[in-house]
Amino acid sequence: MILYDELYFEINATGTKSEVKKFIDYLKSGELDDFFEFSGEYVSYDDDYDTADASAEVSVIISNDDWGIEIDEFDTDEFLEVLCKAGKRLYLKGQLYDADTDEYSFVSEAGDSYYTNALLVNNFNEDEDKPVEDNDDEDEE
Repeated sequence: MILYDELYFEINATGTKSEVKKFIDYLKSGELDDFFEFSGEYVSYDDDYDTADASAEVSVIISNDDWGIEIDEFDTDEFLEVLCKAGKRLYLKGQLYDADTDEYSFVSEAGDSYYTNALLVNNFNEDEDKPVEDNDDEDEE
């Protein structure tokens, strides 16, 4: 999906504190400069983050809700390939959207360096390993 004009994002990253710290350091290092300039102000840490030990599970929210990033066009697939590879040891879930409210939601499971469209995840029945079907006609015969 291609987004235009202004980019907004909200990404939740969950994992061990040591892995979350590596991920945030990577984001701050300038590796995303091909897409946009990353700011430490985008990161909100859990209340327990500072006191947690390195092996404790923590979460951070990476968001720019208050600051739209000016873009000409933004390829969500290219960005997510870089982001999810960097966060492959974390559970990542988020949304990318633009000023026109075009939105792309994604999920990247811990241990996976790729992502899935969150809408596809929501439409999948894990118990039966097949897509959920809408059966409104079930009672009609």
